[in-house]
Amino acid sequence: MRILLMMNALALTAACTFVGGGPQNASARGCHAVATQNWAAGDQALSIDATSAGPDCEHGVATIVIRDTEGEVLWVTAYPTAQVMTLQDARDAEAMEAAMREWIAPENNTMETTAALPPWPENAEAPTAGEFPFYVEEGLDRDAYESIRAANHPLYCYVQGMESLACLASVDGGLGMVGVQLFPG
Repeated sequence: MRILLMMNALALTAACTFVGGGPQNASARGCHAVATQNWAAGDQALSIDATSAGPDCEHGVATIVIRDTEGEVLWVTAYPTAQVMTLQDARDAEAMEAAMREWIAPENNTMETTAALPPWPENAEAPTAGEFPFYVEEGLDRDAYESIRAANHPLYCYVQGMESLACLASVDGGLGMVGVQLFPG
């Protein structure tokens, strides 16, 4: 058993050296960071966790997980860090942690409730939002969308790319995607 462990350790050392400078450099290049925020979604307290991982911050992946007070996962998604405007400039784990805190901060919401979503006029193809188009989640028709707007549900939007926000509504203890709002990049 001891020989097998030593062989595995040697193989791991050789692999780390082959991919770029040994175990010390691999951990120094890593981009593991964690940030947590709380969101008061109406009368529901939710936690928002962001985590990044990767060989370096430029090639990392960031996840968002939103949970209720029981720890139940209500929303989870992942993005390449280089493709999220808020995260793309973070070059080390400390900078990534700060960027992720900003990325998931509920106080950065430009729309706090679904009432702030742009209206979807009758006979229109989609909601009208002027120079900031809003694209409704597939499967949501005008009546359902306008019903969500009228209900004034808590809304959480976060940057999901280089020029858009993903917007989630808190409805009856769950979270659901309402749509994506574009903004000039």
